[in-house]
Amino acid sequence: MLHERDARTLARLRAGQRWLLLAGTLLFLLGAGYMFWAVQRLHSTAAADEPGAFDRPVAGLGRLTEGVERRLGQARPVTALERSLLAELRAQVDLNGRMLILVLRLLIGSVAATAGLALLATTFAQRPLLGIFRRLGI
Repeated sequence: MLHERDARTLARLRAGQRWLLLAGTLLFLLGAGYMFWAVQRLHSTAAADEPGAFDRPVAGLGRLTEGVERRLGQARPVTALERSLLAELRAQVDLNGRMLILVLRLLIGSVAATAGLALLATTFAQRPLLGIFRRLGI
């Protein structure tokens, strides 16, 4: 026979199984969806336009490119080569801003997805043991 404290612990573990499965699944799907959204947004949104996204603290990093773009806007190219170099420099600044935001979004999404997978793994690992206790009538 189990002590009352152990019986309460088993009952709490059994009751929490569904919630852990739900929380793990939700965290995993949210993290994966956020990463997918970040990759999709990489191609369609300039870094300077990012501050309008729902994840304002992360998207605010797009403002880091505004100063450089402002200085580049003051440049007055004269030759075709200068115009070409200025266009390339603007593209590189935008790409660097986009990549900075993407990497941070992927990091956040992977942390959430990994936490969800850890909850799912823990729940699935506990199931056989809880099933043994249930069959024993404990």
